[in-house]
Amino acid sequence: MKNNHKGFTLLEVLVALAVFAVAAMALMKVSESQLRLSQTLEEKTFAHWVALNMLTEMQAGQDWPSIGEQTGKVSMASRDWKVKIKTQATPMTRVRRVDVVVGVAPKDFTDEMEELTLLTGFIERPAGASLE
Repeated sequence: MKNNHKGFTLLEVLVALAVFAVAAMALMKVSESQLRLSQTLEEKTFAHWVALNMLTEMQAGQDWPSIGEQTGKVSMASRDWKVKIKTQATPMTRVRRVDVVVGVAPKDFTDEMEELTLLTGFIERPAGASLE
């Protein structure tokens, strides 16, 4: 009697399943890494938009910012953002340097934040503003 069996043995099927499992785990790790990267890029993008909005509002308004540092909270994209604005004098008395630092607002607002973006801009003194 001749035994001509066609198909895979149990050992071959188990080895194939093991190879597939290892490949699936590697694919899951890559997917998880890409998801984390995507979330980080989204946070940084929104933080930069918040900084741009703050600087644009300061430039468009007729307020002359005082020298010093201010901290505030802004809502955008269903999140709260902590904003630090540092205003410095420049060699030109009609111009002030403004650094805007933005990060996700911590639960306790007095805690330090992870800085996601820093935007620097310059504001010219509006006509009629005092030279404080």
